[in-house]
Amino acid sequence: MLSNDLTIAANLGSQLATIKIREAIRKISSGKKSSFGGGADIALAHKLKAESASNYAASLNLDDALAALRVTQVSLDEIATLNQRLAELGALNTNNSLLSTNDTASLNRETASITTAIDNIVANTKYNNIALMGTSDVNLSIGASPNGTNQLTITIGGIGSIASVTSASNATSTSNTLKTSLANNQGQVSGGTAAAEARRNVTSTTAALLDAAAENKQNIDLAIETAKLTKNVLLNRVSLSLAAQANAINSSKLDVLG
Repeated sequence: MLSNDLTIAANLGSQLATIKIREAIRKISSGKKSSFGGGADIALAHKLKAESASNYAASLNLDDALAALRVTQVSLDEIATLNQRLAELGALNTNNSLLSTNDTASLNRETASITTAIDNIVANTKYNNIALMGTSDVNLSIGASPNGTNQLTITIGGIGSIASVTSASNATSTSNTLKTSLANNQGQVSGGTAAAEARRNVTSTTAALLDAAAENKQNIDLAIETAKLTKNVLLNRVSLSLAAQANAINSSKLDVLG
């Protein structure tokens, strides 16, 4: 009877050790934990991965915002250059006592050309076909946080249409008004860029840290798993040896009875 119990116990021990050996081999080969004994860590890893992905998405949104602001900055720089020439035309026109009719006509034509060009830049400054400038304020709402709240709002002030200004006699006043608008817009774009860069750095760094933490939760400790494998291999051998001994005892009993 004792030998039968020993056989059953030895076989059960061998089966359990075999299961653990297979699991240890799977972990060592994949480098990842499984739900067998690591369910809590895997659940936490999945949660961290999801949070990492949300932060990464927010950082991509902010990358788009920064690209849009760079487009806006280029347009503002071009308008500022044109406005400088507009101011020069106004100054040249003040010398009208010494200007010929042709000179005045030339100044007027260039004034009209510049004001039209500025209006065209304002109307056609876009990112992904979204207007970034206009005759009224443009408000950009950026998904800058992983939970959808605390959006980053960037306002780019409107620039009034000046294409109707075709005379150099109005160039100075038009240029001064435009200069004020440009100074305001430059500040808004600069501030928006600084805010977007700061929040992009936070979200991208957070995404990387959360992803690393998730990997750490999923990854096995190779030394520990190797030790477990070695232990279970030994236990399996002992169980098989005990089973063999029990079988030998049973066989001897049968021989005696025979």
